[in-house]
Amino acid sequence: MRAAILVAASLMAAGCASAGETPDWLAERSATADEAYPDLHAVPRTHDANVDQAHWAAVEAEMLAVGQAVRANPRAAPAAQTETPTEFLEEAQRDLEETRQSHTP
Repeated sequence: MRAAILVAASLMAAGCASAGETPDWLAERSATADEAYPDLHAVPRTHDANVDQAHWAAVEAEMLAVGQAVRANPRAAPAAQTETPTEFLEEAQRDLEETRQSHTP
C-alpha cells in the first residue's frame, strides 16, 4: 500500500514539477513517508553485548536457583492419575449416552 502511494506521489510530483508547482499535500505525504522508514545509516556498527563471564555465571546461578525453587513447590508436582484412559473413555461414553437418553422423547 505504501509503495503504491509513493509511486503515485512520485508520478504526480513529476507531473507537478514539470508544471512548476508541487501541491502541499504531496510534500506532507512525502515527509511522513520518509519518517516511516528507519535510516539505515543510523544503524550502529558496534555492539554493546555483555561479554563478562562473571556476570553470566551469576545470571546462570540465579536462574538455576529459581528453577530449583519452582521444582520444590508442591504445585509443580504432576497430578495423580486416578483413572486409566480406558476408564475415562468408558465414563465419557456413559455420560454421552445419558445425555442422548435425556433428550429422547
